Amino acid sequence: MEHLEKIESAKLIGIGDDGIKNLESMYESIKNHMGIEKIAINQDVDKDFVRELLDGVDVLFLTYNSEDKRALQIVNAIGFMADERRVLSIGLDSAVKENKDDVNINREFKINKDNLDDLLSLLKMMLDAVSDYCMINIDLTDLKESLASDKGLKYSYGEFDKNISKEEIVKTLKEKTNQLNEELTKKKEVIFVEVDSNYCEEDNIMVKLNELLESIQENREETYEGIFSLYLRDSSEEKIKIGLIYN
Repeated sequence: MEHLEKIESAKLIGIGDDGIKNLESMYESIKNHMGIEKIAINQDVDKDFVRELLDGVDVLFLTYNSEDKRALQIVNAIGFMADERRVLSIGLDSAVKENKDDVNINREFKINKDNLDDLLSLLKMMLDAVSDYCMINIDLTDLKESLASDKGLKYSYGEFDKNISKEEIVKTLKEKTNQLNEELTKKKEVIFVEVDSNYCEEDNIMVKLNELLESIQENREETYEGIFSLYLRDSSEEKIKIGLIYN
């Protein structure tokens, strides 16, 4: 079914001038999925303020420019307390230069105009996957373990019309794969699936899903422990959306 309620346990915070600009550019895409906060660069960010920010939050997104050292200090202050509360923290860094300083969050993604739309779609699928609305959901702990590795990560996202074969889907996802850092743990793969109710007959959804999952896994060079989510959505798009992360 279609649900547009915010996931109350998720929040996106824009930090500093660039982070707030990033948030505003994402607003239309994410406003129905999570809470939103802005932190100005000269704002006092003490422990009480951060505690209030994190109350009731399980998944936290922070957008910032890591070249702004004050913004990075705020990110680390929030990330430290998020870690204490076992909140999954994900950074969205718009800096062009590679940040060589340690960032105290579970996973950092570089964002730019070329990857932002797909990355936001993937992040929203993650939230859907751990929500009560998901037909087959995944545990937040499993998602955190997949993202919070000290090593690298690969991710991909695509959406496909009903006439696209599973072979074409797998090929496209492979071509669109992005990698963070060189070394992978090669342990866990998470496959997020969103299917429109008109994509195929309801009785065939699980059959088609199983065929697709097998095809994705057979095209991996390594063997991963795989988990997946399935979200059914009522619309007239007749599409299937696939998101992948593996560490």
